[in-house]
Amino acid sequence: MADTIFICVSAVQVTAALCRRRQLVDCTTFQNDESGLAAFDEYLAPYAGLPAYLMVDVVEEDYRFEMLPHAFGADRRELVQRKLKQHYRNTPYVAAWLLGRDKSKRRDDRYLFSALTNPNLLAPWLQAVSVRGMAVAGIFLLPIVSATLFETLRIKGANLLLVSQQSGGLRLTFFRDGQFRLSRLTRGDGGRAGDRARFITDEISNTRVYLHALRTTRLDEQLTLLLLDRNDTLVEATGAIARDNPSLECMRLGRRELSSRLKIAESVLELSPEAIYLQLLAIRTPACNLAPSNVTIGFRRLQLRRAIYAAAGVLALAGAAWSGVNLWQAADAHAQKIEAARQTALLQAQYREATRQFPAAPTSARNLKRTVEIAQQLREGVRTPELFMRVVSAALESTPGIVISGLTWKYGAGEADAGTGTRRAAAAPAPPGVPPGRRQSGVIEGEIKPFRGDYRAAVATINAFAAQLARDPAVADARIVKLPLNVDPALTLAGNTLDNRELPGAADFKVLVVLKPNL
Repeated sequence: MADTIFICVSAVQVTAALCRRRQLVDCTTFQNDESGLAAFDEYLAPYAGLPAYLMVDVVEEDYRFEMLPHAFGADRRELVQRKLKQHYRNTPYVAAWLLGRDKSKRRDDRYLFSALTNPNLLAPWLQAVSVRGMAVAGIFLLPIVSATLFETLRIKGANLLLVSQQSGGLRLTFFRDGQFRLSRLTRGDGGRAGDRARFITDEISNTRVYLHALRTTRLDEQLTLLLLDRNDTLVEATGAIARDNPSLECMRLGRRELSSRLKIAESVLELSPEAIYLQLLAIRTPACNLAPSNVTIGFRRLQLRRAIYAAAGVLALAGAAWSGVNLWQAADAHAQKIEAARQTALLQAQYREATRQFPAAPTSARNLKRTVEIAQQLREGVRTPELFMRVVSAALESTPGIVISGLTWKYGAGEADAGTGTRRAAAAPAPPGVPPGRRQSGVIEGEIKPFRGDYRAAVATINAFAAQLARDPAVADARIVKLPLNVDPALTLAGNTLDNRELPGAADFKVLVVLKPNL
């Protein structure tokens, strides 16, 4: 928290303190009169523009506990505002504090309604703060602020009664199960200034009777009493109170303990009894804020301005970090570029040094490159008859009656010469379904063995062999170019059967096979 002004207004005096990093560093008191108001205005001059928190410690305070139907949003706000107007018509300083939900079947909401019933007590001091341009963060009642003490000191108990001597009188605040229930401010000492123990004991008794009348506690219930003794003047009184009230568990916090546990300087504690509660207000801001929206509008603007500044600072920091990263990356890239240039120069020098020892090249580098490219093209264009032979071998396995007597293979634009007198030219068109171009082809010469003169069976075997070749995935075309018997129906029969009385001993044939291109 940045520098902040905390102000406590009582009927007797006004205490102002400068807070830095949630600790009071200075404390000044002013009488609650015209001269004190003028001095207070001069005190605020150096702190113009700072946020201010106001606390009120007067008897003109009111607390009411009520149950309201459980609601949300606008309905809840309307219920609460209607109840506040019903209870407090003559003061703008009112607040509603939602304490929780009731444990009954209806599960209603439990509220604490509080108010400063005499706004004139605060008006001149609030006006002085506004004139200096200070942003009012809130207005709080001192008993509500005192609830922070038990949480800070980690004091627990079912019934806790906090007693402290304030500038306006003796303040007694009761807490039930850690929640505020009642507070009384007694003016003066009742004429028993010499017997502080008796005076405090009587006020404790009056408070217990009042709590019993309100059905908050019973008179025989155990009560924990916490005395705030900032001047170490209640040591004997604490022992006397404990002896006279066996049902009381009496605890006292002296100056040194208050200073160490609340982190407030002893010198500041001596200046004003309200310094303890101003320190508690600096530690934590209660939710029960009496200030209306028209009073806190300046503080909300200040918070918004600070949030914008913080967001701008974060963005500037992120931009600076991003720029730093980019600069680092650019410097690193530049360094890598310089190193790469150095390595390149070194390699080029090493290359030149190495090439000086090379013998003279027989030709230029361009011719060498062209030679390598031509050799690579020749290597890619070379074909061997291995694929052609695999195709023939696969077909022979399914036709065992055929014996190969000769094999001719060619790789080029034309087909292999079948030797039948019907040789194809190199530029002859390819068979149907066979794309033009360089391809493998070959002529298979063979015969049927054994052959016993059955030309029909021989021709069928040769046809089956040609069909088996055609079914191979690598074959584009397979056709018979020679049969052992000419079966052309257009051929004219001639001759004498008496001239050839013996059957031929073999049935030879030729098959032309063309493979698909690019194989």
